[in-house]
Amino acid sequence: MGYYEEIITEIRNAIEEHRYEDAKFLLKRELSMPYIPEDAEAQFHALQKDLRYACEDSQGPEEEPLEVLLSMLKGKPEAQLAAASRLHDRNLRTCTEEIREYLSHEPYPEAAALLIEALAEQEIGDEFVYTKDGVEYTFWPDAVTPVTRSPGFLEALALLKQWVSRNPSLLETAKSVLVHDAYMNLPLSYEKEEAGGAAYEAACQAADLLGDTADKAELEKVYDSYQIRKKTCA
Repeated sequence: MGYYEEIITEIRNAIEEHRYEDAKFLLKRELSMPYIPEDAEAQFHALQKDLRYACEDSQGPEEEPLEVLLSMLKGKPEAQLAAASRLHDRNLRTCTEEIREYLSHEPYPEAAALLIEALAEQEIGDEFVYTKDGVEYTFWPDAVTPVTRSPGFLEALALLKQWVSRNPSLLETAKSVLVHDAYMNLPLSYEKEEAGGAAYEAACQAADLLGDTADKAELEKVYDSYQIRKKTCA
């Protein structure tokens, strides 16, 4: 199953299970991407309609109390991720102290990435410390570039399309890896000069996942040529 098939299934399941906030978050994330295949985009818009009708039929999802979501951040990784996805569209200025405490104590990385992205989108100007693998990162969200607006990330996406567009499965898997890596890199963002390396690493990981040794060997040649051209133009 390809990346978009998995995401569409995940959104559809969330709607059927009345997890409307999860579905809303996933749709918002995917539709904010600079490139979406036409058939996937059409299905996302159809799912948006399904979600709207489902919310209307249930008279709107009942918003979970903020204290419940914050307590979930102290739970297992699955609970942390669910809480972070629901908190993403809340006004985080009302709970900056709790989020600061959460981020400073080795949180589940995927959940932390969602919260850092949300803090950046809301341009919160307070200082935060994110502890990951024993390393402390001090950051100010209003100075953090959200993933979908990062020049380095957008350049890496463009390079992936140039390098592996002939293999749709490899391209979609590589894009999925790149998106995940970019979120995991927060609060840091890719500089434009890092785009080639980020795209190459994502494509190689994707080739390994697909067991595609031939394309991985070809990628090495393409990347070597890219580096030579880059040095020549410098």
